[in-house]
Amino acid sequence: MLVGQQLAQAFGAAQALINRIPRDPDAAIWDLRRWYDRQHPAERDRLLWQRFLETRSTHARLEHAIRVAREALDVERSALVEAQAERVTLAARSLPATIEEEAAGTRPEAVRHYQSLGVECQQREAAIAELERLLPAHEQTLGQLPDVTVAVLAAVVTVDREAFVRRLRESSELEHLRSRFERLRTMANTHAAEIGEWSQRVGRPLRIPRIAFPWPPAAIWDALLAEPVKAPQLVWDEDPEGRST
Repeated sequence: MLVGQQLAQAFGAAQALINRIPRDPDAAIWDLRRWYDRQHPAERDRLLWQRFLETRSTHARLEHAIRVAREALDVERSALVEAQAERVTLAARSLPATIEEEAAGTRPEAVRHYQSLGVECQQREAAIAELERLLPAHEQTLGQLPDVTVAVLAAVVTVDREAFVRRLRESSELEHLRSRFERLRTMANTHAAEIGEWSQRVGRPLRIPRIAFPWPPAAIWDALLAEPVKAPQLVWDEDPEGRST
């Protein structure tokens, strides 16, 4: 009964999650975006990723419950075979031939044990039937959960990226970074001019190490600020040699 309750609870949470997540990725992102905007600014980022962690936890709970149920089913089947064999052995014992043998033997105890084994077999058969009835639907639901988990992760990553870009635009952090690069480039040009002047004074090129700062053109900065946020693409790493990409 305990295994069945755990399995039912995990199955209910998984089924509710599947029914709650839209099949259309854009609709899932839209729903999550509206939910995100309703949260308190100080907590929304943490709560956003908590949604994904809860989805992953739901998958893990159902997977664990199914594994426990399978193990319990194996135990019940093995114990049923042992109880039936012991019951057959007790039933095959010869009856006492005389009253003296009956009085001196352990027949009453054997009968009680035979009866208790019968009750045990009935209980185990009922448990096996119930677990065999529950497991197929739960295993089918477990097969649907990976797609739901990926959909939630894609939506969370998209909304999180949108929020990050919006914070950059509102806080002017990107403009501050660009101004720092401008100052660094000006300093580099100044040092280059000084090196050229000293080279002319000594009459030969000076070999002085320099630090080059590759500077992206203005079009790249403008495109980064104006770039629309697109949904991420999740790529499964199926490299047989285990190299991550």
